Amino acid sequence: MDDTTWTPDELDRLRHAMTQERWRLLERVGDHHRSGPVGGDSADRAELGVEAELDVLIETQDRDLQRQVDILLERLESGLYPVCVTCGGPVGRARQEAFPRATTCLDCARRS
Repeated sequence: MDDTTWTPDELDRLRHAMTQERWRLLERVGDHHRSGPVGGDSADRAELGVEAELDVLIETQDRDLQRQVDILLERLESGLYPVCVTCGGPVGRARQEAFPRATTCLDCARRS
């Protein structure tokens, strides 16, 4: 097996793991609750404001990860998973194992 070959079983395991990851992210995004400052002194309101900002940042990050997982799942279904979206060459198995959501080969990632 070379650096780019994936067996059907390996792709199925990856698909299953990424589907589970997608559900986990969907649940986390749904769990984000924002509450504005409603009382207390200025320190309490400031703390609530910081917490709300952090929650927005985390939610944004979770939504971005979910989008990346959705793209990965679409690429798996279409048979394009191991193909670099920039040059059309192989992404490379080691890169995909380290970062399954990678859509570009290492050379193209370095150029961008």
